[in-house]
Amino acid sequence: MPKPLQFKNGSLIYARGEESDKIFILHNGKVSLVSEDMETRTDIRDQVQPGEFFGVQSALGRYPRDENAIAVTDSIIMMFTIPEFEALALSNTSIILSLLKMFSGYMRRVHEHVSRFTKTNNTPPDEGLYGIGDRYLKLQRYLHAQHVFSRYLSHFPEGNKSSRVTRNLQIIDVALALADDDDEQKNKPADKDTVMGFDTSKDKDADLGLASFARFAKVFQPDEIIFSEYEPGDTFYLIQSGRVKLVKNAGEHERILDILTPPEIFGEMAILEDFPRTASAIALDEVTVLELTSQNFEILLLGNPHIALRLLRVFSKRIYESKRRFMVFTLSDPQAKFADVLVMLDETQANIDKEGNSREFQITVEEIALWAGMSADKAKEAMNYFITQKRMEKLSNRIVVRNINDLTRFVSTRRSQQ
Repeated sequence: MPKPLQFKNGSLIYARGEESDKIFILHNGKVSLVSEDMETRTDIRDQVQPGEFFGVQSALGRYPRDENAIAVTDSIIMMFTIPEFEALALSNTSIILSLLKMFSGYMRRVHEHVSRFTKTNNTPPDEGLYGIGDRYLKLQRYLHAQHVFSRYLSHFPEGNKSSRVTRNLQIIDVALALADDDDEQKNKPADKDTVMGFDTSKDKDADLGLASFARFAKVFQPDEIIFSEYEPGDTFYLIQSGRVKLVKNAGEHERILDILTPPEIFGEMAILEDFPRTASAIALDEVTVLELTSQNFEILLLGNPHIALRLLRVFSKRIYESKRRFMVFTLSDPQAKFADVLVMLDETQANIDKEGNSREFQITVEEIALWAGMSADKAKEAMNYFITQKRMEKLSNRIVVRNINDLTRFVSTRRSQQ
């Protein structure tokens, strides 16, 4: 049974950085959540309303708390263990829907920070969509450019760039007709279980018994764009098989945000908050998904409440990792950015052998450059710096870090000096 706890005005319920598996709901009184702004490092205060849960994301993800929870009046708070919370949520899926929307808001904040940092937040959706298609065209990624420009005409038939988009599609048709198979497949995904530092092997619990939802299934081929950044979105997706890469456009580079496997969900913010897509989703393999709307998603959850709990865990993981990636973006020193990608992967990936201080990462320099949002040449320079200091060793498609704690201290020192 959940326990009622009494807190006096000014009492600290839990502290930032604390690890705990407890979840709270405010019964009466007032509670303030004090977190740190990701860019300015100033305090942000959010008020918890009676009947609202807090501490859910960090408890479900087993991550350190990222805010202080403070009683600002005498308050009574109910404390749940994770099994107690799950039992309550399974009996009332409206709780989970409410939390999913709240988590989506957290993700929105992170994406807004990333957009401001990459200077993409003020771009109108039609201009942004055209820019991505134009970039693919210049890179001769014709199939991607064709997809994005076609979506432009579908969503913005009267857009300022519609006539130019039509001409570009004609150019692409000619280029594809002349191209051989190798040219058309310039961006074949790797056919191994580990991509970009992620463990992407098939999830053993991916069979969720969703046969009744087969009519919502869609199949995407390897390297096919599922949706593009800036595109209006009214659907989202539950992966049944295959892997999906989420990427964000950043000028001349693409920053990889995540690689998803069954039964993860993506594109959910567009439907929960009615915003344009904040990232592009690209199939790494042949991918089968359930294409969902807010209406059939709620039906899905009502019949499959365990999926809802799983989605909350997925959101918890994604929020933490998105914040962690933003920390990499904010570093100005190339050596620190390179090192922090490896520190981040060590913190967030389960497929890394963490016995002792040495670490071996199945990742290339080029992939680290994409993670850090810098050129491959800059990444190679940073790696050579660590190699000459005997802190790292470069092997074929692998990087060995001699002492991960030393690398963590290096990043922390450089970050404090900014």
